[in-house]
Amino acid sequence: MAVLEKIRSKSVLLLVVIGVALLAFIIGDFLNSGRSFFGAGTTVAKVDGKKISITDFQRRYEEYNQRLQASNQKVDGAVVQNQVLEDMVTEQLLEEEAEALGIDVTDAEITEAMTGAGAVPAVVQMARQLGLETPAQLHDLVFNPGKYGARDEDVAMVRAQWMEMEQNVINQLKYQKIGVLLAGAIQANDLDKEAIAADMSTASTIDLVNVPYSSLDNKDFPVSDEELKARYEKEKGQFKTDDEIRKIHYIAVNIAPSQADLAEAQTLFNRVDSTLRVTAGVESVRNISELTISQRTVRAKDVDAATREFITSAADGAVSTPRFRSDEHSLVKLLSKKMDVDSVNVNMIQVQGAKAVQDSVLNLLNSGKPFAEVADNKVAGGQENMWMNLMQMGADNKSVEAKAKLLAAGSDYFVIDSNDNAALIYKVNEKKAPKQMYEIAEVSCKVYPSDETIENLRADLQKYIAANNTAKLFVDNAISSGYQALEAEITAESPQINGIEATRKEVQWAFGAEKGSVSPIYDKEGNDKMIAVSLDEIIPAGYMPLTDASVRSAIESKVRNDKKGEKLLADYKGKASDLAGYAKVMNVPVDTAVAITFSQDFIPVLRNMESKLTAEAPYAKQGSLNGPVKGDQGVFVYQVVKNEKSSTQMTPEQLAQRYSMSLGSSAVSRMAVEILKENKDIVNNLIDFY
Repeated sequence: MAVLEKIRSKSVLLLVVIGVALLAFIIGDFLNSGRSFFGAGTTVAKVDGKKISITDFQRRYEEYNQRLQASNQKVDGAVVQNQVLEDMVTEQLLEEEAEALGIDVTDAEITEAMTGAGAVPAVVQMARQLGLETPAQLHDLVFNPGKYGARDEDVAMVRAQWMEMEQNVINQLKYQKIGVLLAGAIQANDLDKEAIAADMSTASTIDLVNVPYSSLDNKDFPVSDEELKARYEKEKGQFKTDDEIRKIHYIAVNIAPSQADLAEAQTLFNRVDSTLRVTAGVESVRNISELTISQRTVRAKDVDAATREFITSAADGAVSTPRFRSDEHSLVKLLSKKMDVDSVNVNMIQVQGAKAVQDSVLNLLNSGKPFAEVADNKVAGGQENMWMNLMQMGADNKSVEAKAKLLAAGSDYFVIDSNDNAALIYKVNEKKAPKQMYEIAEVSCKVYPSDETIENLRADLQKYIAANNTAKLFVDNAISSGYQALEAEITAESPQINGIEATRKEVQWAFGAEKGSVSPIYDKEGNDKMIAVSLDEIIPAGYMPLTDASVRSAIESKVRNDKKGEKLLADYKGKASDLAGYAKVMNVPVDTAVAITFSQDFIPVLRNMESKLTAEAPYAKQGSLNGPVKGDQGVFVYQVVKNEKSSTQMTPEQLAQRYSMSLGSSAVSRMAVEILKENKDIVNNLIDFY
């Protein structure tokens, strides 16, 4: 039976696809609609004391990984681990919220979501992958296998998947209800709408003169440690950090071919090129292990421009000019040209059963019985009017034979392949007209660093580490030794260092090391680099200290700009009575026809934002002269030329939607998970395991 065979062959893949698809659907739907084992034992995380076990986490991680592999996606394992744990924490938070709100799901709601007309996509996908038309049919098969001639053990795994899916759907429905409550709880009232309308409706055109703080020399405005400390304490809140931060430098050496490696590969490929030009085919170079040879039949549109130009103008046996890109030599040899059919339209039916059953189905089809009546999923199933790309068929004997049958076929159904238990039956409805085809051989040689090159790179880096075995020396001497020590800040949850793939082990080292120490070399970790790390500073959770260079720079800039602003105010205040006079005193031009609105976050003529200007100008009296004003980026004086109402008036519904997006339910939904985390004690032990 075709369905049972599919169950047996695809059950593991289905579990992966369905589980992960449901998770994405659950979380996404909620947010969009309302939106070393010794350190941690076996607990990978805790959410308000509730444990997430390493066993459950590992199961979910493997499912996620298998899904990625099934879709041919390659993702850094540490990134996947972070995402899986974040998903599990989010599920726990949402489940707690649903329980606190007393939200439950009825049997009728579950039935509709699993087997009804509006069944969730993952259930529909599962049914289709097993060759069934509806989720209801899948449910019937899973819980009444005898009706389909199946044994209970045949469907046991799919039944388990169904039960797990059902629980996920229950959770999904709970989260949808939370979303509905959230959407209904935060709505714009009339005052909210009026405020948004006022902000959006008023625009001003001004003339402006401005002296930016950057035009004044910093050395004329010294800043004392006392001033920095006072300002830091005042604005400390903006430097809050929930996680311990470790500041590091790292040296990343690319493991790349040396000049000697490149020269050796060039010599080899020159020999290959010469050989192919004087011999037929590619057999003369096929045994050279460094080469990759791909023979295929293509149309002109299937290849890149350079190859297309070559094959359409070259004679059989010609070899293209070799190319070298991204450490790879390549060329194309044109083996032959021919006219051929690239695709056919077919009816295809798969029969499960002995030869007698196969013959019976073939006879029924050729006697004129409608395809849909024969392909009833009991012993046969298939598809009508399906276009087959003959270009994608393999070069093995069976594929070549099948292609020949398709091209030679008449109007009857025929067996294209069969054994004692099953058969594939085809009928060709239409053949495309023959097209110009080119049989080509693509020959390439990727240049890799030799063992000697790798050992030399490692020896040089090891020598540097031995001579510079403290964080200070590691950083200070890098450039003079031909290295670049780059800075990074990491937390225990960082899956990578500055986006470099497969650097989680370096993060683990940093969180087990002492300040000032230097790591061993990390290589063979799934990337093309040798990496060494120094641990410069450990910043506990709480607040980034004033000693941090980025914090000090930000505070210093604010204190210095304050001083510059006071100086400029003293220089210009009351020194003119009109904008032209201020332009002369300030020695700057007048910027005219500058448009300002309250919601504006960037002013082109200032090349920055200026909060005081956007806050004041739209509401200043037309014709008024305002300033000098000490702003965020400079001191300015402006005159309001014109105040006007926006030509576009928003409806109450549009105002409500805008409120929802900026302040209401949609805005809160986007931050829902972070909001739920605010008062929760969440412990992440992932670094103790991976």
